[in-house]
Amino acid sequence: MSDIGMILKKSRNKANMSVKQISDILTQEGFKASESTIYSWENGNSQPTPGALLIMCGEYGITDVLATFGYGGYKDDGSIQLNINEIDLVEKYRTLDLHGKDMVNMVLNKEAERMTELESSQATVIDIQPHLEVNAAHARTDIEPTDEDQAHDDAIMNDDSEWE
Repeated sequence: MSDIGMILKKSRNKANMSVKQISDILTQEGFKASESTIYSWENGNSQPTPGALLIMCGEYGITDVLATFGYGGYKDDGSIQLNINEIDLVEKYRTLDLHGKDMVNMVLNKEAERMTELESSQATVIDIQPHLEVNAAHARTDIEPTDEDQAHDDAIMNDDSEWE
């Protein structure tokens, strides 16, 4: 039995669902999932499509799909298991020259320090240093805006097509 099949079976049983129930749900959702198909998945003879897998996870109450199926970031021996995005970042990092690596290391170390400070203070608001504040969207000071001017400005700011 594959790990995926074993996890699916344990999760179904934990959710107190029968094979027929999950088969009916998947069939109603448009998947070809007879009872024998469900058994095949659970015995590791085949695997569900990603769509069917996600529906089953929802029905079984699985909220962290990656961690449930062993992709929580660490292998059984405790070593790190990189995901696709992390592998991509490592590969990009390896192509950098010394200056690029120094820059990435500096930013990463500063962000790690910031997160450590946030976690220790349990702060929910980040103080932005004055020289980093955005000054783009401020009220005009050279005229006295009318209500109509303000409504026009608000309409522009609330219209996402203006920023596409």
